[in-house]
Amino acid sequence: MGTTPVPWENRTMQASWALTPPYFLVFAFLCGVVGFRVGWRTGNRVALPLAQGVLGWVAFLLAWTIVGAGWAAASVGAWALGTTLASVYVFLGHPDETDDRVIRAAPYRASMLAWLETGSGPETRPIATTTAHLREAIWYTAAAVATANLASITMGAILLNEMNAYVATLLRAAKRTGRVLLFAWNVWSVVRVAAYVLIGATAASPLLRLVGWRADAATTRNLALAGAAGVVVDLVLKLALSKPFGRLLASAIDLPAARDNRSSEIPLALHLH
Repeated sequence: MGTTPVPWENRTMQASWALTPPYFLVFAFLCGVVGFRVGWRTGNRVALPLAQGVLGWVAFLLAWTIVGAGWAAASVGAWALGTTLASVYVFLGHPDETDDRVIRAAPYRASMLAWLETGSGPETRPIATTTAHLREAIWYTAAAVATANLASITMGAILLNEMNAYVATLLRAAKRTGRVLLFAWNVWSVVRVAAYVLIGATAASPLLRLVGWRADAATTRNLALAGAAGVVVDLVLKLALSKPFGRLLASAIDLPAARDNRSSEIPLALHLH
């Protein structure tokens, strides 16, 4: 009598791949996408970053338990990328809903567009800029220490959302789309996100150790040093590059359209120069 063939299944390969860093990076990226979509559908400006933050924290904790603190920090970076791509896509097509559902979307946009219009950026107020910069970093670190990174990831979601809403405005009003794509996310802002990701993972370690989770001291020390360096680099780049970056962006968008949060009526061009 014949036997029924059994489908081949490599259980070892599946199990081992699910314990590798790439798995957690992909999982965290999807947490970023899903967290944004769930929060957005609530229509509530508080629920949006909470949904993003909780799923980002889940990805962070899972990565920490299996592949360690370094990859847990990288997972938060993947979460930030996922939530950024999902949010900019949605924000582009829903400007009015974005202002309603995103904390500080309209005021942040107004302040950034004022910088582009006047050319007066943070370099004109170095002491005030440095003070605000350090105060935000201290609050972020304190939130991470107190909640094992949950509140800080949620705080990061708020900051990402307001920035991504502004980026969506620039893309909507772009005259030179290629240039806007390259420079809409200020390079110092990208450095700050990376620095906060590292600081959050480091600051979470005391509470995680307290509840019995392992945390390699050398890894967390290196994350702390890199995060602190990132905060300094962020500030230096912001003070040094805000004027030339502002000029590049201002010439690439239709400023009246951006102020009105609408699409540009000027034909688009994919210029990178």
